Amino acid sequence: MFQRTITIILVVAIVIGGGFYAYQQLMPEVEETSTGPVYSTQPVERGDISVGVNTVGQLNPSDSGGINVSNALRMAGYSGELIIDEILVEEGDNVKKDQLLVRLTATGIQDDIEELQEKIKVEEEALARLTNLPIEEVRNIDPSQGVTVRAEIEGIIQELDIVEGDEISQGQTITRIVDTSKYEIPLRLTPGEFRRVEKGEKVNIHFDTFAGLYEGEITRINPNPVPAGEGKSQGYIYRATVVGENPGLIQPSMEVRVGLPNDSGHTTFFMNNSIVEKYVDEDRVASNTEALVTEVHVQDMDQVEVGDPIISLAGSDVQETIEDRLNKIRNLESDIRDLNSIFPMLEITSPMEGIVASVNRQEGDTTSPGDWLGHVYNTANMMMFTEVDDIDVLYVKQGSEVDVTVDAIPGETYEGKVEQVSTRGTGQDGISRFSVYIDVIGGPQLRPGMQANGYIDAGSAEDVLLVPIEAIFQEENKHRVEILDNNGEPQVIDVEIGLMNDRYAEVISGLEEGDLVVTGSSRDLLPSQDSGSDNNLMPDIGAEETEE
Repeated sequence: MFQRTITIILVVAIVIGGGFYAYQQLMPEVEETSTGPVYSTQPVERGDISVGVNTVGQLNPSDSGGINVSNALRMAGYSGELIIDEILVEEGDNVKKDQLLVRLTATGIQDDIEELQEKIKVEEEALARLTNLPIEEVRNIDPSQGVTVRAEIEGIIQELDIVEGDEISQGQTITRIVDTSKYEIPLRLTPGEFRRVEKGEKVNIHFDTFAGLYEGEITRINPNPVPAGEGKSQGYIYRATVVGENPGLIQPSMEVRVGLPNDSGHTTFFMNNSIVEKYVDEDRVASNTEALVTEVHVQDMDQVEVGDPIISLAGSDVQETIEDRLNKIRNLESDIRDLNSIFPMLEITSPMEGIVASVNRQEGDTTSPGDWLGHVYNTANMMMFTEVDDIDVLYVKQGSEVDVTVDAIPGETYEGKVEQVSTRGTGQDGISRFSVYIDVIGGPQLRPGMQANGYIDAGSAEDVLLVPIEAIFQEENKHRVEILDNNGEPQVIDVEIGLMNDRYAEVISGLEEGDLVVTGSSRDLLPSQDSGSDNNLMPDIGAEETEE
């Protein structure tokens, strides 16, 4: 009985003791609760920071040029029609600088050149006649020295009655030069004689003044009869011409008899006698201008060779005439040079090394000076145009480096540099936008109009003091932060800020490494919000919470 009682007492004691222990374990101790704010803090640490602006824009070539017809054609005076004769490239072709792209044809230009050349020939011939010089020598003449009239044939000077100092008029005969080596005899043949002779046939000539016979040749026979003339026994006659070699003394007006040799060695003379009419070759020398005779180089009956001087002429009229002719020749030659200068302009070459962007004309089309036939661009240097807002523009400086990527070319990054930043923004949807132009070192895969992404480097720093961006605020135009002192009390500190991105700011002065900066406080919560662990004041980025 006693033992049962003891056992019951032990069981009850164990139950009571276990229950008390369990109560102590399950029920937390009552602590005093703080009525002050709770702070979220983060220590000032050293690290690296980089600042930049992300932007999007369109790529276009900074170097480009046109496939265009030269305006110099118009300046050269060409007003004819231009035809596209041949197009040597297609869109997308890679071309070198000065490579031939298009060949044109200028209608009528060759005809114009030939017409001018003919005019030059006419002027040269006129000047040659004026100066009695060969055509190839007329351009070298000195107009102030006048002209020298020269013999155009070999022969004897006759009827020269001009002396130095005489004034002669244009067209006036100066002298005659006669070639006495051959003489000419007109024949009057009866119908019977006409039937017996032939052109080229040899005849015998007898001069009353000289003994013997001289040989001649029938050089011309007129088949048309003419009346014999009053007092003649024949009703009509035929005319012919005999030419003979002059042994030295035969002169015009000498009477002769002409006949045909027969087989017996005798001569059958024609019925009608004749006379030596003239020498076969003679030249009438006349003045081509009004002038003064400055020198007479020959005398009457002198023998001259081709090119020998006869007389020299001078005077203002001569000089003016020569100068006018020479000026006409020079002007015509200048016109030809201008036309010849057109031919290189008919070959359109590439203004640069690059890619043919477009050819908007076809072979056979007509065109005009200044017309654009296509376009060439170079992707080695590109230009990216973009816009940034009034906050980001503060980080964009001329000369800033830019990393450029293109979605169409993954894995490639192109180097860029800010070329220009507009100093004045334009409003759009209540936001000011500032234009930014970026030079990009391109590549062969790029194409005009591609969309590009740019990261504009606004600076970087290494091993500097950093604080979270949310710890900084501005008062009285100063940057400030709150830190907790050793007693957990907050203090406001002025700080100097350097680089700043969307997460951290560089602290130049005012803080030391390890200082706890306040990033948030329960004082900032609304009445409905809880400061417990389920509603952290700030994201957990190494922050420490301190109770006051």
